[in-house]
Amino acid sequence: MGRRQAFTVAQVIAAMEPDAIIASPLQRARDTAQAIGACAGLGVQLDDRLIEIDVGRWSGQRAADLRRNDPEYAAGVVSPIDYRRADGETASEVADRIVAVCQDVVAQYAGGTIILVAHGFALRTGICWLLGGDYGASRCLGGLDNCSWSIVDHLPEDVVEARGFLSPWRLMAYNCGVPVPVDVDFAKGA
Repeated sequence: MGRRQAFTVAQVIAAMEPDAIIASPLQRARDTAQAIGACAGLGVQLDDRLIEIDVGRWSGQRAADLRRNDPEYAAGVVSPIDYRRADGETASEVADRIVAVCQDVVAQYAGGTIILVAHGFALRTGICWLLGGDYGASRCLGGLDNCSWSIVDHLPEDVVEARGFLSPWRLMAYNCGVPVPVDVDFAKGA
């Protein structure tokens, strides 16, 4: 299902005529970015700042097991206050990485369409910080589906000033996706 999703979304994203594709070096994001690049005729740049949140010693464990066996995890996942994931990162640290990538992209590709391919928590948190939110606000957005896309626009400074906006970033779309067709033989019934 994952490769089929990546191929389907790659066609949609390629139709947006991107100027560059920048991806997390982690396998799933890199594979998705390469599918987009193949459709768009572009290479993929890798950026370590786009990796998913580091959850330290919790990595590789199931959430249900952690909830049952680790009081620190159980308290953290329901807290509206940012916290360090075991010996890993906080949401603020992740957001700082994502925001830095976005600022670099705006500086390098002003006015261009740039595709960032990363991971759900990292992207959700980064988007929220770009819009002036914090960890509590990021929890209101909800998670991002695999192979979904969100669109964030960066307005020129004169437009921000003229309109009295608090931030140059605008959320244009969030958690969009393409339904993946299911192979059904309608002659035999579904």
